Amino acid sequence: MGVKIFVVFHKAIDERLIFEPFSKAEIDRLFTLYAVNEKDSSKSVTWITGQKSVLIRATSNVIFEYHLSWYDRDLQLQGFCETSCYVHILKNKLYERYDYIGVSQYDMRWSPPAATTVRNLELGGRRAYGLICGVLMNEGGHYHPLAFATLRDWDFLLSSYNNFFSTRWDKRVLINKPLTLFQTYILPRDEFVALASWLEVLCREVYPWANQPPYETHWGVLGGYTERAESLFVAARLHEGRFRLEHLNLIHDRSIPISLSVSKDHYG
Repeated sequence: MGVKIFVVFHKAIDERLIFEPFSKAEIDRLFTLYAVNEKDSSKSVTWITGQKSVLIRATSNVIFEYHLSWYDRDLQLQGFCETSCYVHILKNKLYERYDYIGVSQYDMRWSPPAATTVRNLELGGRRAYGLICGVLMNEGGHYHPLAFATLRDWDFLLSSYNNFFSTRWDKRVLINKPLTLFQTYILPRDEFVALASWLEVLCREVYPWANQPPYETHWGVLGGYTERAESLFVAARLHEGRFRLEHLNLIHDRSIPISLSVSKDHYG
């Protein structure tokens, strides 16, 4: 038992750029590199030891999503991005051995405080961790600008949450709750399973209409929808008293994709 954090990448990843506070033994114990995008099967990994490898098959610390027993290629093809990792961890029961399950990205640098958080996780505890980017909704009912309230149908997301979890919340549950983004979380196992189970259903509910006019139409938009759904999930679960949320002090480093020659196509 313990914690396992899946780090999603689609072309290349360099452990030296993101795991600086950790020893090699800690990386091997705490993290699994999670490769998506079967269209580009050549994945470049540079280990913290400085050794570079172009992987042909999975190792104990690398998972290829498209080699898993249960695999739905549409989740990547339709642009759900990191959400496919949540669903595939769920469907392949990769969470079962751990108290905490996390998902992060190849361009997130782990700071020393974030490393300390992971090392000191209270196993069996009721704390969750995410990247807090502001207040989701203020007392006046106005959303944070990064909620993209004109481009994401928050009423639909709340209705979907209520239907799935048999609740009857209205938007007041979002007031003064954190806006968490980047699909990056560390959650108690039961909360991870709850979120991933809802996301599996939500992916079917939002496709294809949420990727058509009057909404945005480029690839990756649906990942933006589920990214906001995850924030709504956190807000509702905080309202329900299911866990306490703390900020996970990761640094979204925009220079990492540049240094890896990785293009980011999901911003249109």
